[in-house]
Amino acid sequence: MDTGVKELSPRQHALLLAAVQEFIASAEPVGSHQLVQRHTLGVRAAMVRNLMGELEDAGFLLQPHTSAGRVPTDRAFRYFVDHVTGRIPFNDRAQIELHYSAPQIDRTAMIRDTSRFLALMTGQAAVVTAPRLESIVIERVQFVRLREREVLAIFIAAAGAVQNRLVATEQDYSQSELDRMAAYLNDSLIGRTLGQAREWIEESLRDDRANYDCFMRIALMLGGAIVRAEASAEVYVDGSTKVIEQPEFTDLEKLRVLLRALEDKTSLLDLLDRSLAQAGPLVSIGSENTDARLTGFSVVAASYMSGAQPLGSLAIVGPVRMDYERVIPLVTYTAKALSRALNQ
Repeated sequence: MDTGVKELSPRQHALLLAAVQEFIASAEPVGSHQLVQRHTLGVRAAMVRNLMGELEDAGFLLQPHTSAGRVPTDRAFRYFVDHVTGRIPFNDRAQIELHYSAPQIDRTAMIRDTSRFLALMTGQAAVVTAPRLESIVIERVQFVRLREREVLAIFIAAAGAVQNRLVATEQDYSQSELDRMAAYLNDSLIGRTLGQAREWIEESLRDDRANYDCFMRIALMLGGAIVRAEASAEVYVDGSTKVIEQPEFTDLEKLRVLLRALEDKTSLLDLLDRSLAQAGPLVSIGSENTDARLTGFSVVAASYMSGAQPLGSLAIVGPVRMDYERVIPLVTYTAKALSRALNQ
């Protein structure tokens, strides 16, 4: 997004950052005297008023009432996020490290609990997506004969998760035959994600050799049952009630819009999926959100990993007047800490 960086002089730049910081702290329109008193800008109040007028003309500030101060626009917040690098405070870092230092057996519970932890840390709504099956890396596959013409197809993920499918076969197979089929697939599937495994199996089934090699075809069909992953990811939401404490949500209609978006969850999935494709945190501010229900809010998201493979995302959803200097590094550090804990 074009933030108009070339339009701002050093004075405009300093003033805009100060105005955004004041608005984040107070949730009230910011006046020139307030900025002169609380920030070292090197200019008088009259010059500050002129600079604020220039920033308003450039689309960075707006004046809700003629007698009031000015408030930052979405464009101002984007400029602020792009030009201010926050560092995670020692206390936040220590709390995160302590939270993930305890031995965890249930990885699903660890991921689910991350939403509660983030909500407590930030006082905002927190959202965490469970790993999509598509992204899970296969450690091995296994076939178990349950009864005549009924096979349990199992995959064990590199991160420890286990998924299985019950498959009806056209003819009966001994356990030794099923073990040979699993060994054949493991030679090619180990280390692939489920999505990659599905592509390999579909391509192999189209191969001429699969048409006349019955063993190969049955092995691929059983493997296909394993990698038929669900498209949707489970989403954990916590802290919805905490947003009530934010001044913005005295507007009950705005509060209802956010709560409906958090409850529906589909409005967040596409946005969170975008964070899987980038190395750093994703920050989507107000009107940058394509879903109309989120245009009054901001989302700060980061992906957590298994090795170099993104598994899922965690995010804070709150008012555009968010403490980005704290929230962005906190979300980023939590994603890294969760990744380390999952890979232990």
